[in-house]
Amino acid sequence: MKNILAKGGVEFVAVFLGIGLSLWVDEYQKSKEARQLNNQILRRLHDNLEADSTDAVWNHEAHHFAKRGSEKVLEWCNNGQKGQDSIDIFISSLAITTFFVNNVEEYNALKSSGRMELIKNEELVKKLHKYYTLVNFVKTIDERIADASFNRFIPFMMDYADFYGYKKSRTVYDGYSTFELIDLPPVSKLKMFASNKKSISERTSKRYLKLAEDVTEIRKMIRNELKN
Repeated sequence: MKNILAKGGVEFVAVFLGIGLSLWVDEYQKSKEARQLNNQILRRLHDNLEADSTDAVWNHEAHHFAKRGSEKVLEWCNNGQKGQDSIDIFISSLAITTFFVNNVEEYNALKSSGRMELIKNEELVKKLHKYYTLVNFVKTIDERIADASFNRFIPFMMDYADFYGYKKSRTVYDGYSTFELIDLPPVSKLKMFASNKKSISERTSKRYLKLAEDVTEIRKMIRNELKN
């Protein structure tokens, strides 16, 4: 009887250990597959962020040009709108708008999969959240700038210009459209547009520069994460 009980106990322990080992192997395999999928997403995110950096730098420069153009317009107005060879270029810079073309698919995939906790570096998780929060904010500002440009400033200027479009001989930062003036706009209204543009372009230029700097840091953190 004792031998039967002992044999039964051994068999029970063996079955128990076998089930436990099977469950552990199954869980390990699932965890391994989840981490591999996470790493694939991180690699794609790393590549996508390179395009973000290029676009952010370009938009930063565009808004910096708009800020400088606004300053020139304000200076011209304060000097009594006296002759300025490039005033059409500077006035045209007030119409500059930008659009941030970034891919959020991979970041959204990380969030929706519920696997963000698989990222070992907590600072990377926080940095990604802050980055995409700023991206959404900048996109909202871009929409407001576009609305002010297309629905207020350009219609205002068309009363004092007979052409607004691309001219190879009169380039406004990398191909933006140029006004051809036929009359001088009223100083008070033009100063209002220039002042508003200077303020918002200065802030937006800095935000785009911050995005570009964040991308550099995040891509470095992702590379380190993938090494681990």
